[in-house]
Amino acid sequence: MGNQTVNALATSGLFIGVKKDYFEDVLSIMGAHEQSYEDQELLFRLGDRVELTGIVIDGRVKVNFYDENGNKSLIAAMGRGGVFAEAIAAAGDPSPVQAEASGQTRVLWLNINRLMTAKAMSKTPYAGMIMMNVVRMLARKNTMLVSKVQLLAQKRLRDRIKLYLLQCENQSDSEESNAGNSRAELAHYLNVDRSALSRELGRLRDEGAIALENGSIKVINHQFLEK
Repeated sequence: MGNQTVNALATSGLFIGVKKDYFEDVLSIMGAHEQSYEDQELLFRLGDRVELTGIVIDGRVKVNFYDENGNKSLIAAMGRGGVFAEAIAAAGDPSPVQAEASGQTRVLWLNINRLMTAKAMSKTPYAGMIMMNVVRMLARKNTMLVSKVQLLAQKRLRDRIKLYLLQCENQSDSEESNAGNSRAELAHYLNVDRSALSRELGRLRDEGAIALENGSIKVINHQFLEK
């Protein structure tokens, strides 16, 4: 196991509390294997039966939802250490989302269901801790999805931007924005036209509510979020 993989696991929410000395043993029990993907290559499709959970070792993964008209909406974008598909793998249902690589990407796939037995819990080092971490991640993602529904319920683009920025301010420093890093990803996340988003951000900048720095959005007038 390379240093890059070890570093990704050390920053992953799935392995919180697990000593690095036990990484290889735990991964072996879960049948872990790495796989590389090209930019925009699909990791799994809508409707697939996904049995494995992924951890991003290098690159980025975007998880998208498609409505009945085929319109894409970004659910989450994650970099190194990000965990995805754990809920789908545990449920055993057809996937309601689609995952794709963003740039050259490497993913570690593992079967967390192998830890969900009494025997594994009693004999496998850190099995209980990993399953506790899974529960915490599922709880956070459930909260994230509720926040996304609340965001999409806003009729005005300005209100979606305001609520998104407020949600970002409530994230911890270790959490990555679910909308990813690019303006295009943010437009997908907010489910709005990219040009309309750029225009509204420009208006907010001119009003002194935000600053646009190197593609990022910084709130400089917090009264804007309180209105």
